[in-house]
Order: sequence, then C-alpha cells, then structure tokens
Amino acid sequence: MKKLSESLRELADHAENAEKKVEAAENETREKVDATLEASKAAAKARQDEFKAKVVARKAAAASDWENLQADHNQRLAKIKSNVASKKDAVNRKVAAHRADDAEEYATASVYFARMAIDDAEIATLEAIDARVYAESLA
Repeated sequence: MKKLSESLRELADHAENAEKKVEAAENETREKVDATLEASKAAAKARQDEFKAKVVARKAAAASDWENLQADHNQRLAKIKSNVASKKDAVNRKVAAHRADDAEEYATASVYFARMAIDDAEIATLEAIDARVYAESLA
C-alpha cells in the first residue's frame, strides 16, 4: 500500500492540474473547451471506474453510486472516530494494528472520494465556461 502522504500529494497535484485546465479554458475557443471537457470527463470516468473496481475487489460495503459512497464514507468516519476515542488505551497490539489498518483504509477512501469531488468540480467548471462561451457566441 502506498504511503498516505503520497496519496495526499497526488490529490494536491490533481487539484492543481484541474485549476490549470480551468484557467487555460477561460481563454480558449469553444472547440478547445469542448475537447478539454470531454477529455476531463473521460479521465474522471476512468478514475471512478478504477475506484469502483477496487471497492468490489476489497469486498467493501460501499455502493457504486455517489450517494451510497458518501453515506458509507460518513459511516466509516463515525466508526473510526468512535473506535479511536473509546479504545486509545488498548494494549493489545493486534487490536491496535487492526484499528490502524481501518484508519488507513478510511484515509485512502477519503483521498479517492476527494479526487472524485475534484473531478466533478473540474467538469462542472469547464461546462460553465463552455456554456458562457456559447452564450457569448450567440450575441
């Protein structure tokens, strides 16, 4: 499993790339904005498909749609917070290791969740730019 710090760095890089795409799109022609938008949608879909495959492979309880994924995310957060708060003083190394595994899995899922949210924000922003460019072309 990759380090959590590496996952967060990748997430930050992904957000930065989305910002750069949006900045560039603000000065592009409608055709280029459309091309960037379609490429972003395809990349986001590929990442979502990859995440869904990982969820299935790990036999996670999360469903494939966004609402169920978010509900699962919130439920896991509550469980982990509860476990950490109530069992911080546990001396059983095996139990502590299991809790650490759960916390790491939750952190990894949170990074994937955030990445999908950034994808959605990127696509929504590019669609808004596309709509504005189109509206202005009609003037």
